[in-house]
Amino acid sequence: MSQNRMTDYRNAHHWMEIPQTIDHPVDIFYLYPTAYFKTGRAPLICDVDHPAMRARATEHLAYKGSAFQTVGNYFVPFYRQACIECLLSEDQKIFGEFIDKTCTDVQNAFTYYMENLNGGRPFILAGHSQGALLGGMLLSTTFRQHPEYLDQMVAAYIIGFGITREYLTANPHLHFAQGARDTGVIISYNTEAPGVTGQNITLPKGSIAINPITWTRNTDYAPASLSLGSHLVLRDSAGRLLSVTDRPHYADAQIDPHRGVVLCTTADRADFRIVGAEHFFPEGVLHNGDYSLYYYDLRKNAQDRVAAWFEKGGLG
Repeated sequence: MSQNRMTDYRNAHHWMEIPQTIDHPVDIFYLYPTAYFKTGRAPLICDVDHPAMRARATEHLAYKGSAFQTVGNYFVPFYRQACIECLLSEDQKIFGEFIDKTCTDVQNAFTYYMENLNGGRPFILAGHSQGALLGGMLLSTTFRQHPEYLDQMVAAYIIGFGITREYLTANPHLHFAQGARDTGVIISYNTEAPGVTGQNITLPKGSIAINPITWTRNTDYAPASLSLGSHLVLRDSAGRLLSVTDRPHYADAQIDPHRGVVLCTTADRADFRIVGAEHFFPEGVLHNGDYSLYYYDLRKNAQDRVAAWFEKGGLG
């Protein structure tokens, strides 16, 4: 498919996941993180059919994005994805290409989902990293144009790309979570080890966070004993998969209000390096663990918010 041609979401080939049967009263619309890594003279934004991007995205969904698999029916579009260099560029032409291709694909996929696949069910919007950035952009554009979509939204898990105070001020139709059971809200955090002082490219200035163990906004320390468990994906130095292991009570959590992150002191930093992208994510930035460190906490929280949504009579 030509890169300049609009992605047709009527074509099932452009979806990673569309359920064959509807087994849950709630849907999960999920946007995967950066799975395209530019080499040589390759374009900044890949085609929706790019084989390596599709393979990495599918692997991510299996091991990390699956946190909500017991909660809802998964709808996961493929989209023309930007490489990290594109996302960091300050060139307006490159930004325009990102809007025209990547953002447009996500907006069109979600609109197609709402108009043809949703069937009136409540949904959770979720994503990680680039997927979280795109989810935030979707909330500030398409949801502004269609406020009725918020009536069906249980929550938005915008994890691994910071939601800022400025963003919330500019989007008064959106609200950040304050507790474990509020609905129609944004849940967001970035994870770091203590002592990181350098740049975190997923952390815009003014980012805020919620504690993914206690689901509070304060700075109280949550020991690992309170966590419901991690789902750790371990790789060797070449990035090859070694193991996927459940670790009960593995991760602790505490909000650092100055950096706007969640601090985890119990994680082995080496286990969360992003092979091939270490210069973008220096040691101590636990971006690779945003979902896996709090995997079962996220699952239980999504279940709780869904229950709260129905208890309130289906009001976001």
